Amino acid sequence: MNRKIRIGMVGGGFMGQLAHLDNYARLPDVEIAALAEGRPEQAKRVAARYGIPRVYPDHRRMLDGCARELDAVVAIMGYSLHHAVVPDVLKAGKHLITEKPICVRAETGEELASLARRNGLTYQIGYMKRFDPGTRAAKAQLDAWRASGQAGALRYARMTAAMTDWTWGIERPLNSGEPYPEYEDEKPEPVPGWMNEAQGKRYHEFVNFWIHQVNLMRHLLGEAYALEYVAPGGLLAVARSASGAPVTFELHTNRIKNQWEERFTFCFEKAQLDLNLHAPLHRQAPGEVRILTEGESGPQEARPFTGTGWAFAEQARLFVASLRGEAPALSPADEAVADLHIAEQYIKLLKA
Repeated sequence: MNRKIRIGMVGGGFMGQLAHLDNYARLPDVEIAALAEGRPEQAKRVAARYGIPRVYPDHRRMLDGCARELDAVVAIMGYSLHHAVVPDVLKAGKHLITEKPICVRAETGEELASLARRNGLTYQIGYMKRFDPGTRAAKAQLDAWRASGQAGALRYARMTAAMTDWTWGIERPLNSGEPYPEYEDEKPEPVPGWMNEAQGKRYHEFVNFWIHQVNLMRHLLGEAYALEYVAPGGLLAVARSASGAPVTFELHTNRIKNQWEERFTFCFEKAQLDLNLHAPLHRQAPGEVRILTEGESGPQEARPFTGTGWAFAEQARLFVASLRGEAPALSPADEAVADLHIAEQYIKLLKA
């Protein structure tokens, strides 16, 4: 496909603009052909800024009006609405990317992933941390150790995080101040039926915030894991990987303002890798990798240059590359359903 990839954008809010639309608009081989935004003045302002020729009040009218002209849709709304929007896009034959998680219920996620698979479409979930240059470098090193056996067996994996400033001073997007419309046929997907009100609230908190780390740990491990213990209060979760390695998640280790600490550590018999990630909206701050290996005379430390770039910008670039057949889909829907199973395990194990 030599021509530009034509994209329809659903949602022109905070994340829609700063994390997605702005990055696709900067790609030379992409054309933003249409915008679906239910707030009239917001739609007008966003379309004017980005030169989007067609504006629609919702995704269905966008698909009815110009589906033949679109190659893909970037749909950025609350994940509890994915169950109502994603099937329409996939049934229209359009490749798709949405924010994380894939939806609310695991069984719904299975249906959405299956629908994309049956229609031969790329449906990517917005786990942008996978696209970070530092993450990609860390993944390559971990895969190499596993393939060669040079570092020995994996003994332990850990994620620790203290996150209070995820926007990191990024500029404010266009905002008309209009209220979001309510659609009669698009009600939020409910939580699994076995959850009570308190569990449902905690579940939403977990999948809205920690699902990134749940997903990235599995991606870096290269294998599945299952939770075995959650400490009272939920700040510590302990899991075991498919190969038997213990895995820990330390959540909100402190609440100090204006900081972001997010670290993944993988300890092998003869090597260790640390990946430090920055705040999601901290542009041009890729993850940093530290590698500790066993040398002939003692420990050897390396801090390789992982490149430059921003995870969200790389996500846009590589999503388009996957549509052109130039790169694999790095965060496919088929892999996202497992995250919701982990989230359910967390709630079942959690004691107040």
